[in-house]
Amino acid sequence: MGQRLRSVLAASMFAALPAVCLADDAPASDAPSKVAATRQELKEQLEGSKQSRPRLPLPPPTEEELAEAKARGAAAKARPGSGGMGGGIVNNGRLRQIHIDPALLGDRNGGSREPDPAMTVDNTFKTMLFWIVSRANNCTYCQGHQEVKLAGDGVKEDTIAALDGDWSEFTPAERAAFVFTRKLTFEPNALTDADVDRMRQHYKDLQILEIIMTVSGNNGTNRWTGPLAIPQEKHRVFLTPTAEKYKSLRSLVAPLDPNATGMVCAKPASRGELESREQVEKALDAARKRTPRLPLADDAQARSVLPADWSGSGPAPQWARLLGNFPKGGKRLADAFARVETKGKLSPVLKSKIAWVGARQDRAWYALGHAKRRLNDLGLSDDQVFALDQPDFASPPAEQAALALVRKITVDPALVTDADVEAVRKHYSDSETAEVVYLATQAASFDRLTEAAGLRLEN
Repeated sequence: MGQRLRSVLAASMFAALPAVCLADDAPASDAPSKVAATRQELKEQLEGSKQSRPRLPLPPPTEEELAEAKARGAAAKARPGSGGMGGGIVNNGRLRQIHIDPALLGDRNGGSREPDPAMTVDNTFKTMLFWIVSRANNCTYCQGHQEVKLAGDGVKEDTIAALDGDWSEFTPAERAAFVFTRKLTFEPNALTDADVDRMRQHYKDLQILEIIMTVSGNNGTNRWTGPLAIPQEKHRVFLTPTAEKYKSLRSLVAPLDPNATGMVCAKPASRGELESREQVEKALDAARKRTPRLPLADDAQARSVLPADWSGSGPAPQWARLLGNFPKGGKRLADAFARVETKGKLSPVLKSKIAWVGARQDRAWYALGHAKRRLNDLGLSDDQVFALDQPDFASPPAEQAALALVRKITVDPALVTDADVEAVRKHYSDSETAEVVYLATQAASFDRLTEAAGLRLEN
């Protein structure tokens, strides 16, 4: 990559970000994980993540789990396109199954993963996008999984290393998707028509939608595994040889201060102060009049991806029409989004407040309009809804702690600490705490999907 392009990447990524980091003598519980700056440091960090202490209980696997994992591992190795993944003990899935209400997880808790015939983007390429998202969010657990999967798919070590910012060997189409992926990850609030139009130079509309779905989901997954400090599985191998050209090349994807040296904490995002109530109401009104950037399926296709017990009246919502373009992949995602509203242990009011807080931080106007409707339907006035934007809004300490964690997960997942999660555990059970995190992850995914597609707000 030329020096000019590297400079542009650095400037666009870090402009207006404040320099904030904890003191070296801060308590360990108040310190976020540092960010590996180079390829060699990343491999060492991934190896070290095997010793990560999870922020929610993760007991050792039982003999029955080990036997089941062994069988899954054998099946995964024989499955084409798996990259050797999908079998063995997977700590991410175990933590979900231990702590999340099965009714909330639904198909995410081990359901079918049949390929969708309408999806045409190469799976290995989508794994590269997941790698970039994970690097951007400093999610070592997901990063490790994508490293292993790419290697299993036959991607060379130097190619994986080049994903960290030296994109000269990739095609113009791949580079366009990498830039789009990084922006949708770091700045979903800043995505514009022009960003989607640049993608159209290389991809069809449904391929762009598939990429948006992939990257949005990746951002959700990162916000589960990273903030909960889920440990990497011990059998994975990361300390492989690194080419000299990549040993000291500093990442242009990770959330690093370009002026810092060595491993430092992530640079906080800066999306500016929240807009005033008047500005939000104008943004919601504008969202009611806009034309979606991507094609929507008809009402019948949309209803075919919605759960059988979907209770919405009238035409299917635009988010369901968007997902209706993909009969299998869309149905899995629609099921997850619908369950977020109706299943689980937390109260409907708290669940809706989490959706509001996430959408406000992401400036996701379609998602915000839906969260506002839910809160209004539950009896909250507009004054009470907008009061959630104030840091000292009148609310019980438990809710304050939960929503503070949601804000941080939404904007700065790489800066979540033990203390942030413990503040929630003081008021909620481990399962309820896990649900707070899970709802924040689903909000991050829904926000990116619906806002990148520019959906028109129905209400």
